[in-house]
Amino acid sequence: MALTDTVQRVRIYLNRDDQWEGGPRYVALLDQLRRIGATGATALQGLAGFGPGTRRRITSADRSDQHQPVVVEWIDRDERVARLLPMLADLLGDALVTVESIPIYQATLRARGPFTTERGVGDLMRRPAPAVSTQTQLTDVLHLLVTERLGTLPVIAALGQTERLGTLPVTIATGQLVGLIAEQDLAWRAGLHLKPALLPLLTPEEREAILQPLVGRLAHEVMNTEPRSVGVNTAIAQALVTMIEWGYAQLPVVERDGRLVGLLEPEQVLREVLAQAQVAPEAGTVRDAEPPTPVRLILQTVVAQVTAGTRLNLALAQLLATPGRHLLVVADDGRLVGTLDEASALRGLAGPERAAFLTALQRPHATPATALPGGDRPVERLSVANPPSIAVQASILDAAQRLLDLGLERLAVVDAEQQLLGIIARGGLIRALIQQSQ
Repeated sequence: MALTDTVQRVRIYLNRDDQWEGGPRYVALLDQLRRIGATGATALQGLAGFGPGTRRRITSADRSDQHQPVVVEWIDRDERVARLLPMLADLLGDALVTVESIPIYQATLRARGPFTTERGVGDLMRRPAPAVSTQTQLTDVLHLLVTERLGTLPVIAALGQTERLGTLPVTIATGQLVGLIAEQDLAWRAGLHLKPALLPLLTPEEREAILQPLVGRLAHEVMNTEPRSVGVNTAIAQALVTMIEWGYAQLPVVERDGRLVGLLEPEQVLREVLAQAQVAPEAGTVRDAEPPTPVRLILQTVVAQVTAGTRLNLALAQLLATPGRHLLVVADDGRLVGTLDEASALRGLAGPERAAFLTALQRPHATPATALPGGDRPVERLSVANPPSIAVQASILDAAQRLLDLGLERLAVVDAEQQLLGIIARGGLIRALIQQSQ
């Protein structure tokens, strides 16, 4: 059988009398390797040996347990050795350390994680990136956010080549990245407190009334002028950390000169994770020691929820006060029976009740339940029944696939009796995948 896979072998040469914080140094090294995530290591004891500091003849006294040589041998994936070895600098001291690539006939090692390959952001990014110029009308910005299902829209300094995305001429990213426009920018600087994704649910009259204050205003008036971005060659895990830390729905990718060249999107990242997982190792090659992480280990147990019998106006008030504006509806026994969000509420309300709720959506401050419709009926009348969910014993790869298939940002997690246990959100899923790659 061809030995096509290689890993690295690290050898650390010590003596049994080498000490670290009151104990044998080799024991401390093994313990530290275990803590920081190495696949495995072994301490091998030699019968006798000498190093560059030995200038006299070796006697039987030198073969006592105290002076016998010890070699810590650690075998692992290349990228894990490169990442973990520098963490041992203090423990290694002046010890001889060797690193060599060795062929593998078969092995079971710790999983490498989905983002530890040599592929960078440039391999996954959306290219070309939808973008607008500083002089683009805000009404056109909103149209692009909606039609392209974007939460973050790059703004570039100058017009470049234009193409059409849908019915709107869009600037292709050939200019310098000078800003970003996200939902919070539209709320803070333009007074638009309605999510752009809800605009298609409005009547023409409702939409015109809400967008009228934005007519004539330009992108540069509301954009964030200190945009965060990553380079084309940035490691995927590092880029995702930036995306999560800054709360970006998408992350701009730039060349060294600051020109916008792409957009990193969570959906493409999850597709890449699933594609890697489907590549089965050949017989006799390196295999992963761990099965995929189960959903139960990363689910979020604090969930915004209401019981099915809750008055609708109380549920709507809770919905408006909940980050993400998404409620799960449960029966009295804890079974998941429905879901309520802004879109389902708009679809289910009509007339004065719809107008009252639409007004509340546009207010930056909490609306009292008494000003909301539905005090005469339970929330289950308006909630969407049989919401998508995932079993608690499923893997995070199953969750990623289901989120992509349904185009959702979160899934309810249930047990065999449909009892609600929590949720798994796209952001939490990506955080878990990043941790696997570290």
